[in-house]
Amino acid sequence: MKSKTAAPSVLVPRFIGRSEGDMVAHSHVEQLQLFRETLTRPAKVQVIAMMALSDPKRLDKPQYAKVADIARSMGYEPYQRADGKTAFDSGIYKRIEDTGLKLRRNPFPVFIRELAGFGKDGHPNYRTGLVDLSILQDFGFHYEDEEGQPIDLNEIPKDKLIRYETVEDKGTPLYAILMTDDHGNIVRNRDGTPRRRMANGVTWTFSSRIARLVEDRQTAWIFYREAILILRRYLSKPASFDLIFKTLFWTGSGPIKMSYDTMIAHLCIKSKDRRQVEKAIDEAFADALAEGIIDKPVTVRPEGCCQPTKTTGRPHRVVKVYQWKRSAKWQPARKLITVADVRLEADNEDKTEI
Repeated sequence: MKSKTAAPSVLVPRFIGRSEGDMVAHSHVEQLQLFRETLTRPAKVQVIAMMALSDPKRLDKPQYAKVADIARSMGYEPYQRADGKTAFDSGIYKRIEDTGLKLRRNPFPVFIRELAGFGKDGHPNYRTGLVDLSILQDFGFHYEDEEGQPIDLNEIPKDKLIRYETVEDKGTPLYAILMTDDHGNIVRNRDGTPRRRMANGVTWTFSSRIARLVEDRQTAWIFYREAILILRRYLSKPASFDLIFKTLFWTGSGPIKMSYDTMIAHLCIKSKDRRQVEKAIDEAFADALAEGIIDKPVTVRPEGCCQPTKTTGRPHRVVKVYQWKRSAKWQPARKLITVADVRLEADNEDKTEI
């Protein structure tokens, strides 16, 4: 299996970065939870990295890459072994393989906007809403022997392999080679299940729906390899990851404005301690500024009372609001069509998306 290098930029389905915000706005609480459980933060980074390693014109056809190439594309750093060669930690291999297995034919709710046709005035009409969608329609393992030659799993007895079932029992069964010790005994996990031998590479096929969303510039988004590396560094800081991810996928080119409570929902902050919440938000903006995702510190309008209104003569209460803007470096909105939704999207480049 030849080594691959991720493309410097890649088109990805816009829903990957937009679904959570749309579900928050439309109060789809249960669907949001399922989305977050399936497309976790590491899974988001991995899916985009796999797209950067795929043929963009044949996403719904079989793709392949070494697991090490996926790890490298995600921004993981290899270590140097005693024999002088470099390798990635076995845990990274396992997480990448487990994510592929999890996404294989495992539908989950996403929020999608698609072109539904054109009105009599020629203006486009869009269909928005929740759909159940699987990222991968197929996923498999590629093994090589000590000489680098591929191992044909069909030549191995089935009792020497692990069979993985799918949520939807369709397609070719997926098999993996059992891990054995020096004496030929099967190595088992803590729960007693047989352990899978690490694969040299993996094969995958994106679903046809994913391929169509990427091909349509109205449902696709440009993502840069450098951004993948940045996001991987913040997997251990969820609020920073979510803020950076959301900012990169923001479709308007004007300032982003969000209230304190909305910020908590979008960044999935669970703490009830206001000081801890504000600390997490402040650190997230500091990280975004340090990485150049935003080029100016966030503007914070504190909560309090404003001047009395003309209608009531009484002061009105205002909530705490954060306002920031994505750096020009990460501004792909001018290159792709922006789908207008008055509740969620910017109608044009001069308006703020709220």
